Amino acid sequence: MANTRSRVQRVLRGQILLARLLWRCSPGLTVLGAVAVVAQAVAAAGLMVASGRLVGGLVHHHLDTRWLVLTLTCLVLQPICTTVGDVVGVIEQGRATPLLLERVSTLASRPHGVEHLEDSEVRQAIDGAIEEINQQYFTGVASTWNVLNYRLWGVAALVVLASWSWWVAALVLASTVAVNVTWSAYSQQIFEDIFRDRRRRRARWYRSLLIEQDNAKEVRLFGLTSFGLERFSATWQRAMTDLWRGRRAKQGPIVLANIAILAAYAVAIAALAQGAWTGAIGTATLLASAQALTQMEGLGMLGDMQTMVIRQQTLLLDLEDLAERLPEPPATSTPTRPTGTASAVAFRDVRFTYPGRTEPTFAGLTLEIEPGSSVAVVGANGAGKSTLIKLLCGLHRPDSGRVLVDGGDPGSDDRLRRRVAVIFQEFVRYHLTLRENVGMAMLGDHREEDVAAVVPRALHDATGDPVLARVGGWDRVLSGEYAGGTDLSGGQWQRVALARALAAIDAGAGVLVLDEPTAALDVRAEAQLFDNFLTVTRGLTTILVSHRLSSVRHADRIVVLDGGRIVEDGTHDELVASGDRYARMFALQAERFALAGGEVS
Repeated sequence: MANTRSRVQRVLRGQILLARLLWRCSPGLTVLGAVAVVAQAVAAAGLMVASGRLVGGLVHHHLDTRWLVLTLTCLVLQPICTTVGDVVGVIEQGRATPLLLERVSTLASRPHGVEHLEDSEVRQAIDGAIEEINQQYFTGVASTWNVLNYRLWGVAALVVLASWSWWVAALVLASTVAVNVTWSAYSQQIFEDIFRDRRRRRARWYRSLLIEQDNAKEVRLFGLTSFGLERFSATWQRAMTDLWRGRRAKQGPIVLANIAILAAYAVAIAALAQGAWTGAIGTATLLASAQALTQMEGLGMLGDMQTMVIRQQTLLLDLEDLAERLPEPPATSTPTRPTGTASAVAFRDVRFTYPGRTEPTFAGLTLEIEPGSSVAVVGANGAGKSTLIKLLCGLHRPDSGRVLVDGGDPGSDDRLRRRVAVIFQEFVRYHLTLRENVGMAMLGDHREEDVAAVVPRALHDATGDPVLARVGGWDRVLSGEYAGGTDLSGGQWQRVALARALAAIDAGAGVLVLDEPTAALDVRAEAQLFDNFLTVTRGLTTILVSHRLSSVRHADRIVVLDGGRIVEDGTHDELVASGDRYARMFALQAERFALAGGEVS
């Protein structure tokens, strides 16, 4: 019983959220739609009464023109109101879809860091919401007006039925509402189970494996088509089998409600028949009450249209649950240093462990970087180089200790975080124009004039002039998936990414970071690019992350990470002269490079 009460309360909450969504789509249209459905309900009641009186008069060979006119008026008014409601529903559906997608995007990007996106349950909620919005593209909100229309139609029928017998109306109403409430709560629970089932998400991944462009080559080369189809079918079947089993276990209240409504209608029809047989009611009352009895179904379960409304309510409830789970964006404060100057960076006794792991990545890391200096961070794979940069950007928060940029916390101050410009190893290849890809750091501030002035210089400094020549213009989209767009090679994209970092200087960045974005380049090309980067950014705070030691030897300072701590710190010459870990790693890499026909100076 308590479980059923909780479901009913959740249904009511979903209806409130749906009403708010309709108002956000358009207050004016929502009022117009409400007027239309109320007018249609009044017309329905008028039609039941007027047609009954008209036929009752005809039985006695009397034509009352007043009831004839009212009947015809109601017949004309109903389709007009239906059309108005349909138009309102279609328009508001078109407005609701982008509003809902914007809501999901806002929630996904609201937290200051990225930990929530690495949480499987949050990821499931976000992906499920997007899938459901896409599936409801033409029906979710539009069906609301159809359901509301039937509901008010049912209310009109209830009034007409009560004018004959209040206890019959109350009996039919109670049973009809019981069916509606139990079915609604049941359906909403089912859809919530569907949204939260991770196996369906896994099945979607197998489906995507077979249809997405990035996977196409390996799927064919490894013969994965049959494998993917089998896994998709098996995973989907397991998820749905459990879902169907759960449905059967929750159908008890629905069965009882259906038995009750059958009994209620049997009693109502018997009472109506008896009244007509005994002459207690006339032809007009009999006809009006019979119509009302059949149209009371408007207060019950309405099939697919109500299912779509329930899905819409479930989606809104899930978004509300997600909003409560995710933290609010932190309040920003004024940066401690003006933009356009080199920033100071500090890691003080930082300890950090990834969620789900027991071994810490950092266990007391301390590092101070002076403004205007260039620092290279090196170490074996898994030493924590990329994690260091994520902490610096405020994308992850340390378990203890402090990460500072200009004396403030980039993990809680967005303007301080924007003082850090990073090109990650897996940098984003935006499906935007060349101009937008380079001037990305300025787009959010709508600084079009600055973009036009900065972008050409940044691409030139990144040795990307050949990229512009290859693309043929600043306003061409860098993706072959769009008409008139074009693809770039890996090396060309790396120049664009480097130019993006350089353009961030004019957007106020005081720390520039290269987190192994050139790993796909050969040693010579990477070393040349890093040397050029250091030259162009001289006077700014720069951090270079690489596993190739020869590429970063010209940095002012090199720190070696191992076991969550800094084990060496100095210039290239100092570290080589020490003969310790860095020196051995450098000698080993130089030997391998020499065997491959190169030389290291």
